Amino acid sequence: MAKDLNKESGRRGEEIAAKYLRDHGYNIIEKNYRTRFGEIDLIATCGDRLIFIEVKLKIGDKFGTPEEMITKGKVWQVRKTAEGYLLENPQTKQKFAKYQIDAVCVVTGGGDSVDRISHYENIESDI
Repeated sequence: MAKDLNKESGRRGEEIAAKYLRDHGYNIIEKNYRTRFGEIDLIATCGDRLIFIEVKLKIGDKFGTPEEMITKGKVWQVRKTAEGYLLENPQTKQKFAKYQIDAVCVVTGGGDSVDRISHYENIESDI
């Protein structure tokens, strides 16, 4: 039951993040890409960059922020999964001069309200 709820809220967070990114000029090219290393929530392009995006959603931040859920281990997992994507999609790799890992953190107030959306670019260099 809790796992289904987590999956549902995760998908909701991804929908909110995708809309936010599209509204800011990003083109979402893939959702929920999986390899044996893990999953990338969103893959997008913006200009000459290919961007692998980790999305974290929290309902309220009373018990911590979504940012606190992004660990070095999580970034490593996203990087390994991104490398798998690049190997499987050489034409995409050739098309983009740079790639990076971003995070979009969403805090909702429950229901349909969104309290905060924060987009962190190139988080691998920050951790």
